[in-house]
Amino acid sequence: MCDYSLESFARRDARTGDQLMTAKIGGYGSVGLVAADAPETAVCLCPDTRLIVSGIPALLQKSWNVGEVAIATFQQRDEIGMWRRGGYHRDGVRFDGADQRFVLFQEFPAGIEVSVETVPEAPRNAVPEMTRPELIPA
Repeated sequence: MCDYSLESFARRDARTGDQLMTAKIGGYGSVGLVAADAPETAVCLCPDTRLIVSGIPALLQKSWNVGEVAIATFQQRDEIGMWRRGGYHRDGVRFDGADQRFVLFQEFPAGIEVSVETVPEAPRNAVPEMTRPELIPA
């Protein structure tokens, strides 16, 4: 959920409707998401969370091939991709559009607004095998 670089900070899971912004968290300079009312708490996203990213600066719009406002999906790159591109960060977004560009949160400047549109639900049938009544010995 949260990039491992944010594991040692106070954090909470994102909720649908959250209005967040990018910020440097802690003394290490890792970029993460925070709510305006709790800037000391990192907000963690689940893979496939749908976002609206707004306030994207003009230079990044051109580089990322997006407008000032863009729809994106939170993703974590795999370990192979991590080492190929360098660095240890894995959290980012894949912008909707023709090229489906993936951008690490570390590439975001502080102050970009992020609205959480949908958070995927955990599967309802994810019941551990031993708790199913038909599997418990009589």
